Amino acid sequence: MKSIIKLTLFSSLILLFFIQKASAQGETVMTPSNGSVGSLENNLLFYADTKYKVSQSGSTALNLAVLFDGNFQPSYSEPINPADPYVILIENLPVIHVQRAAWIGWSTRYYPPTKFKIEVYNAYQGAGNWVTIADVDNYQQYSFMTPLSSVAPGKIRLTFYNTSGVENRLGLSEIFFIHPEATSAYDNLLVRYSPTGNVGLGVDNPTDKLAVRGTIRANEIKVMPDVWPDYVFSKGYKPMSLPELEKFIQTNQHLPEVPSAKEVETNGIALGNMNKVLLQKIEELTLHLIEKDKQIEIMKNDLEIWKKELLKLKTKVN
Repeated sequence: MKSIIKLTLFSSLILLFFIQKASAQGETVMTPSNGSVGSLENNLLFYADTKYKVSQSGSTALNLAVLFDGNFQPSYSEPINPADPYVILIENLPVIHVQRAAWIGWSTRYYPPTKFKIEVYNAYQGAGNWVTIADVDNYQQYSFMTPLSSVAPGKIRLTFYNTSGVENRLGLSEIFFIHPEATSAYDNLLVRYSPTGNVGLGVDNPTDKLAVRGTIRANEIKVMPDVWPDYVFSKGYKPMSLPELEKFIQTNQHLPEVPSAKEVETNGIALGNMNKVLLQKIEELTLHLIEKDKQIEIMKNDLEIWKKELLKLKTKVN
């Protein structure tokens, strides 16, 4: 019995060795779909509806945002008129030549297309022509993927004529363009990395270490400025006088060292520097208040003196 177990284990190891060797010599790609775990790791079309120009035409329409979010939740259409087929056009793609291989396809849960065409606009070295990479009829599967090579797609056009759906309704969950040599892992779905290591969330070409298009929610954000304006309270520091400040405001419509509304609209606000400037203005205002308080105290004392003198004069007169 032990000999049989050892022989079986040895045979299994030998079989696994040959399977691994065969896999290493070939390349197998599993189609991403609603019913598989095929990877969209190098999908160029994540959020294509916001990153590129995506339009639809023909006798029906789908929710385009659903088709590019990596979620595989389907969108269903009204009936398609085959004489006026449904067309999805994706434009302004980064023109990157497919050297080895890339794949374009779609997936759905129900109502898959049975007759459809996939074309790419080849912009490689100014070719400028549409290339049909799939022209399919009587298709019976719930996902489709076709390879392409030796082209540089600047546009993708998918045309749907017939479906297996009731009244020729179409269902689509995801449209993808897997281009391993043009994308980083899950590029655009999670983050966008620049060649210099900058990270962008919803930003194509981040020029800062972290660039975000949208709202950030946090319990606390810590900024580490290089200089903090305690120097305002040091001896010898003289804030701008109030008459000078009034003249500056009348001329510029904003405080000194504070960016104008136009500058903020163009360049935004650097939180660290802005907080430093605002604190500097508060500290300068505090100095002015202290000075004004001193002047008021002097005036109050003078007033008391004058009141006493006035009282003496009244007493003499009476």
